[in-house]
Amino acid sequence: MKNYVANHAESIINNRYLGKSLFSAFFLAVFFTDIYIDNFTLFQFGYLLLCLLIGLAFWKETWARSVWVGIIVVAKVFLEQSEVFKVHDNVLLRILTLSITYFLTSTSISFMILFYMKQKQNTLQLTFTLAKALDSRDHYTADHSDNVAYYSKRIAEEMNLSKLACERIFIGGILHDIGKIGVPEHILMKPSRLTEEEFTIIKAHPLTGYDMLSHISNFKRSGILDMILHHHERFDGFGYPSGIAENRIPLAARIMAVADTFDAMTSKRVYRGELDIGYAIAEIQKNAGTQFDPQVVHAFINIWNREGTKLLPKYALPS
Repeated sequence: MKNYVANHAESIINNRYLGKSLFSAFFLAVFFTDIYIDNFTLFQFGYLLLCLLIGLAFWKETWARSVWVGIIVVAKVFLEQSEVFKVHDNVLLRILTLSITYFLTSTSISFMILFYMKQKQNTLQLTFTLAKALDSRDHYTADHSDNVAYYSKRIAEEMNLSKLACERIFIGGILHDIGKIGVPEHILMKPSRLTEEEFTIIKAHPLTGYDMLSHISNFKRSGILDMILHHHERFDGFGYPSGIAENRIPLAARIMAVADTFDAMTSKRVYRGELDIGYAIAEIQKNAGTQFDPQVVHAFINIWNREGTKLLPKYALPS
């Protein structure tokens, strides 16, 4: 329940138009309903909620928040003077005290949101720093994390996932291979076929990455840790590290599996050159239902058929 509320609160914060729409709807509902309902407690509670919504909807616009606080306070005081409520305090004193109370409340909400956004920005900066630390170890895969994040986000958008989900998938793509920091360089850079023991060490990188970042509560709540842990699972259950299959694999991780494989096949590696793009597309289609989720493959192929080589990061226009 806590995660559900937190996820939806973040969606509203990130979508200021939605916050303002909720505020407007609630304002009209409370204002007109309370004219006809003889319930002073409900009246007070409704306007307090409006004040909280002001902080959410106008968390950067101090002037807008001030105007709305003023309008709500004046409307509330004059409604209180009606025969319905029979509250006959001094009008000017009432307006002053309510203005201070409501403005402080809405401002507090705004500062909390601002603090949250700064924390989120700090997390993003940490994310890119960690990813660059990994990419700097191998110039052959220097752009791999960026590419996987880009492809994953494009697929998620094609599948009509929410803007928030797409943003989280992008971050997960940046961090998906972070566990390879723990892989010895002689294995990571080996130009020939890996031994079974070396491949076992490589296969541990999803769990290593998960353990490295498991203390970041936001990554756990947002599902980013699951993307890191499960991006090498297979749709048929023969992947690693957990060997889970189909819908037991988080959707974001299923998306990332396609993005990761496509970029790996179309990029130069220490042990081989980049493969033909047509071959890579054919391989992904061929493995739909076994290695990959067919719905994810379908979304990816739709993008490819529509955009062709414009999909590739080196040809993509900055968004």
